[in-house]
Amino acid sequence: MELNEKKALVVFNRSAGTGNANSTENTIVEKLASNGYEVSVSKIMPEDNLIWGAGFPDDSGIVVCCGGDGTFNQVMNRYIGSDEIPKFAYIPCGITNSFAKSLGISEDTGAAVDTVINGKTYKCDLGKVEEHIFNYVASFGSASMLSFVTPQQMKKVFEYSKHILRANGELYMNIGEGFHMTIDTDAGTIEDDYIFGAVSNLSAIDGTNLFNDSFKNNDGVMEMLLIKKPESRSQAKEILNVLREGAIEHPLIQITRIKRAQFVSGSDIAWSFDGEFGGIMKEAGLQVYKEALRVVTP
Repeated sequence: MELNEKKALVVFNRSAGTGNANSTENTIVEKLASNGYEVSVSKIMPEDNLIWGAGFPDDSGIVVCCGGDGTFNQVMNRYIGSDEIPKFAYIPCGITNSFAKSLGISEDTGAAVDTVINGKTYKCDLGKVEEHIFNYVASFGSASMLSFVTPQQMKKVFEYSKHILRANGELYMNIGEGFHMTIDTDAGTIEDDYIFGAVSNLSAIDGTNLFNDSFKNNDGVMEMLLIKKPESRSQAKEILNVLREGAIEHPLIQITRIKRAQFVSGSDIAWSFDGEFGGIMKEAGLQVYKEALRVVTP
């Protein structure tokens, strides 16, 4: 079915972040309609992975996601792999909105809607781990950490960089909770004991620059960050201090640019995709797809 560029599907997650999408729904829909869009509305229940309301029309040329990074990921996954993939727009209403920030999309709802209407289409890379598509970060760590973390708190555990740890003392508690992993990548094979890993398509998370100015999110490669298991509390403290400062320079922190990877561990590993819990896996294959996502930016 041919996509209609002036037909917009607006997907709301009422439970995301501050709940701002709920209070501005009419404003968003009316503004799009007044600018010539035929608007359909769907409501999302992320905890059950369900959509209701108008559903997902197959001919929408643009899908407008009103929620957080996890909501954007869920909506995007609904379409990636289809014969006809629409372009996406993002009205950030979540807690971190890291993906929106990386693209310069304002957290002010009015400005974000203006971007939907007047912005330009930008192509950026996507990553895939087994059947999970992610647009900015796939992260992983010891499955034992799940026993005391609720799904809503999960993003605080797995958020990249300074959000790796749920609390300052978390690293001390998990010195003995590392995992052994072999990682075969296009850049070579590595094997060691780790406490955390992430593959990211962003140079900055929550304003923290992690890589140099040569970083791009449309070059077909992503940055893999690995934190090796500390052997003592003093090493754990060093890593914690480095992360607090928004830095990545430490002997136990490793960065590699990759296009693909195969992760193999002897123990259960918990994965998170774009800040949301993604399941438990002992083996996982990762592939980067260059410029596979079309998103509207300012």
